[in-house]
Amino acid sequence: MPRVLYGVSPIGLGHATRSLEVAKRLAAKGVDVRVFSGGRAAEFMRDRGLDVDAVVSDATPSVVGGVMRGASLWYLRSWLALRRTVPRTRRLLEEFKPGLVVCDEEFSGMVAAEAAGVRRVLISDELELGFARSWLARKVEGRVYRWYVRVQDGAEAVVIPEEGKDAANRRYVGPIVRPVTAGRDEVLRSFSLPREGVLVLLSLSGSGQGSFLISPVLSAFRDASVPGGFLVVTGNRGRRVEGEGVYDLGVVGENQNLVAAADLVVSTAGKSTIDEAAAAGTPIVAVPIRHHAEQERNAAAEGGPPDLRGLAALMRDKAGRRRQPARCDGAEAAARLIGSMAADA
Repeated sequence: MPRVLYGVSPIGLGHATRSLEVAKRLAAKGVDVRVFSGGRAAEFMRDRGLDVDAVVSDATPSVVGGVMRGASLWYLRSWLALRRTVPRTRRLLEEFKPGLVVCDEEFSGMVAAEAAGVRRVLISDELELGFARSWLARKVEGRVYRWYVRVQDGAEAVVIPEEGKDAANRRYVGPIVRPVTAGRDEVLRSFSLPREGVLVLLSLSGSGQGSFLISPVLSAFRDASVPGGFLVVTGNRGRRVEGEGVYDLGVVGENQNLVAAADLVVSTAGKSTIDEAAAAGTPIVAVPIRHHAEQERNAAAEGGPPDLRGLAALMRDKAGRRRQPARCDGAEAAARLIGSMAADA
């Protein structure tokens, strides 16, 4: 039986949600998959039936008031975390003896596999950097980027969950999303939400970095005066959100079902939520964390970052204006590609 050691970045939950789909499909194709990650991502995947080795340490970017700060310090903390994690990953390699290592933006597996001479695949939608602002941060980022290019070029394949044209070792498989498993009526009933009205979903990040959206979205929701509207809040943060017509559900494991059921999603510009909204045809307002290069690029692809001062009018305009659902079968395409590579290892 082919063996794949599968590393998942512990930053946020987007990597975990798409890795769940790919790992499940690999197992269905007869591949023995062993997953490793850390933090909330490991807990999230365990809660959904995966046996996960929680060995990965990584650094979360500092976000203050919706602005990413201290890129050079983040790079330093990430490098120190990588040094701590590589020996643990090396032990997993020696114990499991995989023919292929797959890493969803998790880099200790790439480093350990290269040293052991094991074939490796990187899954990433972020092949560029661009987080630095100061002169010092740009110097640090330049060194990090040169290393990152070597990681990409040394991989058997770089699997990119976007539409695009293959080139060299880059393989575009399309967006990877979780399938919707419950209809709107079932979703509303399961969370004791109103059966009628306009559902506005504030989907905060799994890392807690989306908390800056709570206050402006609450104000905009009150000002928008959407007839019959109610606000549902999901995601990771501290104090519960309260108010008339507001339902705080905390972290929801099958958040894609709420995204599909919603009449409008407001979220940070993380790729997973944007892709889930596109797959369901749900209109979305994607607000990027400032100076977070990945989110700013994601928001630009959605038409640019919205002006929060006009958020109420934007919510009124977009609520209920559903789009044609996008085809998002990247999970199956990725599993086919990785499964064939594992079989050849």
